[in-house]
Amino acid sequence: MTDKYFDKKNKFIRGPLDLHQINQFANHGINAVRLFLYIRMREGQLHSKGELKSAKEHTFIRLDNKILEAMVGVHKSNKWPNLRKLAAANLIELKEMGKGKAPEAKIICPAYH
Repeated sequence: MTDKYFDKKNKFIRGPLDLHQINQFANHGINAVRLFLYIRMREGQLHSKGELKSAKEHTFIRLDNKILEAMVGVHKSNKWPNLRKLAAANLIELKEMGKGKAPEAKIICPAYH
C-alpha cells in the first residue's frame, strides 16, 4: 500500500448518512458497512467535483481490489461474497464488468431522512 491512499485531502464520507441504510448494511457484517462507506466516499468526491447533480443522487462506483483494501480494509476474497449478498438483499445494484474487471455498485437501499 502506498501513502497516496491515506492522503486525507478530498477523502470524506458524503452525508447525510441515513441510519436505516447503515443498519441494513450492518445486518450483513462489517465488510458490508465498509463497502457502503467506500461507495458514499466516492460519491462525495464526485459530488464535490460537480459530477453528481444532487447530494442525494447515487451512481455506480468502480470497486477496484487494491484501492478498496487500502482505503477501507475489504480484501478481494471478501469483496465478491459481500457484493453478491448485498445485491441479493436489494441494498445495491451490481454491474459485473467481465472476468478480471472491477465491478461497479450503486446503493439502492432507500433512505428515510
